[in-house]
Amino acid sequence: MELEACSANTAYGLGRVSGFDKLALPDEALEAWLAVKVNRRPLVRTMSALDGFATAALTGPPFPDPQYWICPAVGLPYDVLTNGTDLELAVFASVAVVHNRINETFFNRPNEYAPQFAVKADGGIDPRPWCQGFYAAMNLNMKDWKPILNRGNIHHGLLLPILIYCVDKKGLPVLGKPRPGPETAHFIENEAYLDISAVVPAIKEIHDPIRYPTQHTHAE
Repeated sequence: MELEACSANTAYGLGRVSGFDKLALPDEALEAWLAVKVNRRPLVRTMSALDGFATAALTGPPFPDPQYWICPAVGLPYDVLTNGTDLELAVFASVAVVHNRINETFFNRPNEYAPQFAVKADGGIDPRPWCQGFYAAMNLNMKDWKPILNRGNIHHGLLLPILIYCVDKKGLPVLGKPRPGPETAHFIENEAYLDISAVVPAIKEIHDPIRYPTQHTHAE
């Protein structure tokens, strides 16, 4: 379901309202907000990382309230909907648009889902910002991610194409130092990320019974 449009004096719920599109900033303006490092500490700094963050929030264990991930993702105060400036509300609306775009794809055109990876100066794909954004969202909700992070879990392998590009707070590879050699380097740079578009819907499917328990109960 999509996030509903809201004003500074109203809370938002779930539904479809077009108002967010009218409030949202252009991608360039939102990325400029994310890049500023004074007075706020967004967990993501680029549109690609935001796409990864929102994707984890939508496909992983659900947050009690979308504000719990939207606000830290882009460095907004938790009272933004009641006390935010026009710019802060526009930033919030912009993230809601990103959320709705991803959500709409999953529900209506799942076969067309594709991560919004960054592009290198030479035109090559750089999956790292997207994956790091996904991992940042996991860290906000790590307790609920723990089952699938367990190497003994049958679904653990779904995270590997993502986590292979991630580093922890100390800058160390989340999966440990990769095996040295040209074959491993080639795999990481050119192949591992190709599986992400397939594993993300599978991750979503695992968590859908938690996110939409009523629907799944009726289906049974």
